[in-house]
Amino acid sequence: MDLEIGTVIGKPTNDKIQLVSGKTYAVQMPYDYFERLSKVVRDSDANVFTNDIPVYKRITFKAHIHYFKKWYNSPLKVDDLIQQFRIETPDEKLSKQNKNEIQKLNYIQALLTDEQHIVFIDPFLHTINDNIHLFHKMKEQLIDQNKSLLVVTSRLEDAFVLQSDVMKINEDGLKIVETSENTVDDKEVQNTKIKVKANDKTIFVDISDIEFLESQDGKVYINLDGEKFMMETTLQNAEDELSSHGFYRCHRSYIVNLHKVKEIITWSKNAYSVIIDNHEKSKIPLSRTKHNEIQERLITL
Repeated sequence: MDLEIGTVIGKPTNDKIQLVSGKTYAVQMPYDYFERLSKVVRDSDANVFTNDIPVYKRITFKAHIHYFKKWYNSPLKVDDLIQQFRIETPDEKLSKQNKNEIQKLNYIQALLTDEQHIVFIDPFLHTINDNIHLFHKMKEQLIDQNKSLLVVTSRLEDAFVLQSDVMKINEDGLKIVETSENTVDDKEVQNTKIKVKANDKTIFVDISDIEFLESQDGKVYINLDGEKFMMETTLQNAEDELSSHGFYRCHRSYIVNLHKVKEIITWSKNAYSVIIDNHEKSKIPLSRTKHNEIQERLITL
């Protein structure tokens, strides 16, 4: 199965992900693409699982599993699945179960389904660690069944929860997320990328993708695509490193990428904001003494 990236981002590109049986894929993308992705993969006969789980709350957990087993004609045993996924009250109606228990039905259905390709969308969002462990066990079994597993997340850190090899989809297409494990620390990387932390992993992000940096509680965070990543540096060192790339210290706690500035707003005589051209239209404080200088920088950019 080939996932054409152009159908997901809504613009022409030759990028694609080829889903191969027995393989797993972790992809981070903006939430806005989720609905389009779901339609594309469903039209390709993949089984898609989201956090919005359709269940009949008047019947029991065990009855749901029996239904899935019969529907897919699966050889897996219901009692084994109940034990594996630690279903403590299998004979209780789902109306009395919490969302973390109901989430386990997704894992069980994925094992029972006869579809070759399995897609999970944001499975680690607001879930508990116990369920993440169960998900990894399910992943191993899916691979043993020679199925492919595609996990799509809105947060890069969640993609790394699945595995160390992660891809990223944005308006520019598909690219591999570079980490300290798969990137050669050459001169080109040093000139165009910067190291940040994601889920205790060192990754490299394109400097041009950074929207702004901020200092909070003595730590420096970069912001891009609606996510924050920590830099192991000071804001002053970051300013020295990035100033030649079009970044500007607009406030004692903020540095903005001038290429990402959409407009400057004057709220009052002494209150200004820089508006970032992103989905959130982030409002970054602008010091009064910097108001004229940043406009000059933008004109000559």
